[in-house]
Amino acid sequence: MRFLFIICSLLSFIYSQDYKLVVSILDFKGTDVSEKILKASYQRLETSLIQSNRFTVVDKKERDEVLKEQKFQQSGLCDDECIVDLGKNLGAEYLVVGELIELPGFYQINIKILSVETGETTKKVTRDIEGGMKDLLNGIEEASREIVRQIASASDASTYVGGTVPTKIEKTFGNIDIVTDPPGANILIDAVDYGLSPLLVEKLETGQHSLTLSYPGYKIASERIIIEDGKTNSFSKLMDPMTGGLTIVSEPIGATVFLNDINQGITPLDLQNLIVDDYNITLELENYESISNRISVQFEEVITKKFTLEPKPGLISIITFPPKTDIKIGKNSYNSGERGLQSINLLVGKYDIGFSANGYESKSKSITITPNSRESISINLKKLPDGVSSNPDMGFLTISSFHDGIKAKISKVRKPISIPIKYYELKYGNYYANVFKPGYESKKYTFSIVQQKTTDIEVELIRNSKSKAIKKALSFPGYGQLYSGHNSRSLIYSITALGMGVLINNGLTKYSDEKDSMDQYYSEYLSATTADAINQTWTIYNDQASIVNNSKTNLLIYSGTLLASWVAGVVDAAFFSGLK
Repeated sequence: MRFLFIICSLLSFIYSQDYKLVVSILDFKGTDVSEKILKASYQRLETSLIQSNRFTVVDKKERDEVLKEQKFQQSGLCDDECIVDLGKNLGAEYLVVGELIELPGFYQINIKILSVETGETTKKVTRDIEGGMKDLLNGIEEASREIVRQIASASDASTYVGGTVPTKIEKTFGNIDIVTDPPGANILIDAVDYGLSPLLVEKLETGQHSLTLSYPGYKIASERIIIEDGKTNSFSKLMDPMTGGLTIVSEPIGATVFLNDINQGITPLDLQNLIVDDYNITLELENYESISNRISVQFEEVITKKFTLEPKPGLISIITFPPKTDIKIGKNSYNSGERGLQSINLLVGKYDIGFSANGYESKSKSITITPNSRESISINLKKLPDGVSSNPDMGFLTISSFHDGIKAKISKVRKPISIPIKYYELKYGNYYANVFKPGYESKKYTFSIVQQKTTDIEVELIRNSKSKAIKKALSFPGYGQLYSGHNSRSLIYSITALGMGVLINNGLTKYSDEKDSMDQYYSEYLSATTADAINQTWTIYNDQASIVNNSKTNLLIYSGTLLASWVAGVVDAAFFSGLK
């Protein structure tokens, strides 16, 4: 019996030194929390428990397969029998159930530890974490240390047969000097928190120990260290940062990118190997409004962010005469005020600006605003004569010329109007004006009338010339005289030419008909076989021949008259037109 006791005690002691508790972590449940955050929280808790070197964590894939086979629900609401069955199927001694609640300004973490043996909640850890993603993950890591301590404390007490404590073995100790890059890493030795690096840890039991180093934004480092009796060993560790990527594009391109006030380059920009953290990002571009945002870089992810920069508005300064001029820009109305001054901020673009004042002509001006531009406009409105209509549908026509005696025939106006014309009122629309004067070439002007604005036309006529008069006389009798202003002579030549043209046309028709008859009589003469028939047809033929000759003579007279009239018109235009 005494020998059995010793064997059991020894086995129990050995078991207590090497055995690791088996735990299974169920997926985090969340209220108003994204799946991405829940997954990251689970991974951080799993990593921390594994790296404590006190537990064997059931693989997630293996766990999910068992849950699927047994049709278990991942919930902390199982009853005792459910928990026992679940733990047994997973081969776990404890189940860890996490819940994450997002509240205004902070996260609440609730983690409970369920005993498979009893089906009861043995421990519970609750934390309120303020801040962002990084702070949340750090809080979960801190909570995991508490879980390690709570589970370990519940299972560290070894059970010995008969309750007799084995013979005490004399312990030896050594020290270790721990240095990390970056400094400030949290140090866990055998799941016990010793503080931050650099640190000299004293009086550690000799032998092998598990060292876990953690630092925000860096991968957790797990190492094995050896403590030698009475010696101080040195340990240094260059920690690997947790990194992600960031792609930044902007519209327009070429914006300078600042991360935490450090210039990174211009867009489009790819930033790789950024330490996982929250960054203040600012984009700046000349003549555009700067834009700032806060971005979280995620582990092993490349995030693409697109920014649209708004151009800085331009400033337009307007000086008007008279003061109190109304200014219309798009749908917005302004007034130049008592001093005739107005400054207006406008977004980038092209604008038509209208200016109007009672008793003055309206004006408009087009202007293009570029980013951060500074423009000045000076407007002097022309005063309208007293008595001019203020009807907003009416505009004004002014025609001036250096020539006297000019008249204008304006479309939509019945009678010609003598020039000069000042502020002649017309309804807005499109018009034309035929301007003429004897001895001068007429000219046609097209113009538009705009409401309450004056359209100015200055007329310059070209004096008639002898060469053009001759050319026109050659084109048709009387046309040269008409061009020269000799209307009566033009009428004589034109009527003569037209009369002769009618006579020639009629004469040609009669001559053709009479000649056809003559040819017919001649054929009959040739066909006659008796003396009487020959004499008779010959007489008829000769009479018809006389008629044809008379018709021909008349045609020659008409043609000669027409030609003479035509020549006379040309001579008249050349020597008697009075033109140079």
